[in-house]
Amino acid sequence: MKPEYEKIVEPLARSFIAKTVNRDSRPLLSQAWHFHPEIEICYTRKSIGRRFVGNQISDYHEEDLVMFGANLPHGFTTDMYCSQVVIQMTPDFMGKIFIDKPELRAVKKLFTRAKQGLEFKGSSKRKAIKIIDRLLKSEAGIPHLLHLLELLDTLANAKKVNEICTAEYAFDLNENQLGRIKIVYDHIMNNFKEKVSIKEIADKLNISEAAFYKFIKKQTKKNYTQIINEFRINHASKLLMSSDKPISQICFESGYNNLSYFNRKFKDIMNQTPYDFKVQYLNR
Repeated sequence: MKPEYEKIVEPLARSFIAKTVNRDSRPLLSQAWHFHPEIEICYTRKSIGRRFVGNQISDYHEEDLVMFGANLPHGFTTDMYCSQVVIQMTPDFMGKIFIDKPELRAVKKLFTRAKQGLEFKGSSKRKAIKIIDRLLKSEAGIPHLLHLLELLDTLANAKKVNEICTAEYAFDLNENQLGRIKIVYDHIMNNFKEKVSIKEIADKLNISEAAFYKFIKKQTKKNYTQIINEFRINHASKLLMSSDKPISQICFESGYNNLSYFNRKFKDIMNQTPYDFKVQYLNR
């Protein structure tokens, strides 16, 4: 199944969209993963869950602020209530000539960097969130537009910003290949707590097991074991934050049958042990 194309209808009186989207839950990637030619800024007001952007999977939390370039597949999954502010615009929303003006050189560069997906942190993120609040409260017309330009300028000059996807992936997007990766992700999501059959997933893609390993390495820049471990450790992190289950039980419920191996992989991915992660979360 390919990532779904989302047709965004812009209001006739505005050149961009700024809205709050509330959902009771969205637990399945098949419901969430999509792409569109518009650039998107997404600010999570309330919710925690898992964020899929291109070939990367990570957890997201409240006050998560990210930006997706045109046609970059993305989606958020969660089993709890979610409230997000979504701002969408085409790369030339002010006209094809306007974006080439010298004053917008940094914004044009921002749009290019957003092809990898961007995650904002630090003081620039806090400033951007305040601008987003003013943008939502402002009236249509020039004030509305000025707040967007102020927001783009803030993000373009942010110091603490991380690229989400690898450059090789972001600048070589292929819709057919993205659809095949989605099949892989869906299969792992449904089976990561058990032993995942490589043959089953290779059969779904109609390729050999050897070809599958080459495909997944080329498309994600990771091997299949790394991806499975990311799913399992993400699940374990969620259990550590949301339950009082002992670490040994969380280990087995996350698809591992060896506690020392689980501890080692958790530290590899999270840069701390499950115990330290739990203590840090409780103290926070």
